[in-house]
Amino acid sequence: MTAVERTQREPGDDVLIEVKHLKMYFPVTSGVLVQRTVGYIKAVDDVSFVVRRGETLGLVGESGCGKTTTGRCVLQLYRPTAGSVLFDGEDLCSMNGRELRGMRRYMQVIFQDPYSSLNPRMTAGDIVGEPLLVQGLATDRRAYRERVAELLSLVGLRTSMADRFPHEFSGGQRQRIGVARALAVNPQFIVCDEPVSALDVSIQAQIVNLLEELQEKFDLTYLFIAHDLSVVRHISDRVAVMYLGHIVEIAGRNAIYATPLHPYTKALLSAVPIPDPVIDTQRERIPLAGEVPSPLNPPSGCVFHPRCWMATAECQQVIPELREVQTGHFVACIHAPGYGSP
Repeated sequence: MTAVERTQREPGDDVLIEVKHLKMYFPVTSGVLVQRTVGYIKAVDDVSFVVRRGETLGLVGESGCGKTTTGRCVLQLYRPTAGSVLFDGEDLCSMNGRELRGMRRYMQVIFQDPYSSLNPRMTAGDIVGEPLLVQGLATDRRAYRERVAELLSLVGLRTSMADRFPHEFSGGQRQRIGVARALAVNPQFIVCDEPVSALDVSIQAQIVNLLEELQEKFDLTYLFIAHDLSVVRHISDRVAVMYLGHIVEIAGRNAIYATPLHPYTKALLSAVPIPDPVIDTQRERIPLAGEVPSPLNPPSGCVFHPRCWMATAECQQVIPELREVQTGHFVACIHAPGYGSP
């Protein structure tokens, strides 16, 4: 069994989402009258992971590393260039539009920006209730209204707010509407695409707590995308770290914060603010040199080697596979402790 096939899969695991060798390349074209492809932006490049039923997998990394693209490929909002996405054993990539529409009932998304993800011409009630109409779950008008009122109440909004338009709500309230919309069709899996990054810190905590309560109540499975490592640590069971279209480390949240093994993960964690000024001044800072390379022309070998203080000549040639070095702890770095040979 290869490293990809056993990535986070253990005997008896109830895997809901399994992503294998996922690639998403966007063509770059040139020319006015005649368009020709001159290259590809490798937004996601050979990514593999699993999400177990009822857990939250946090997906973290810098802006532009491919987190949102990965989430959208899992949902088939983007059709991947290569690879497969298995939802409860069924390959979403091989389904046509009609088949995917039926699967949308079981997987939903909460978007990042609560200001642009809601239709300004629709009331809150219509926004929340639209999935019911699309999926044919509203038997009659009365049942529709009752379900919409129930959903608004679930996310902490008054049912009387159903007739208001998005501009009449605060940012936190708009995101609650987005959460209610995602819950409308009783999904099993939700991609949370940086759902709190556009909100004030005090409101972030409320939304995160709401997501946790809903997960416990409805046995939901989350892929939680974020760049704020403190938020990810609070809500996630496991954490996957992405860099330039590749997953470089996956481990349980406690393991990845206590003993990070990849240099990039160490650098990210060293930048997380600590409330205690004494501890904050004593810890090691790991500044990264240079800029993130362009996904249009990624570096050879390990994609992190141009900015890595541990890089050697071998790193410029060898593409490290994601390998288990400790129980449940996977890393893609030839210099990580315990990496060794297969």
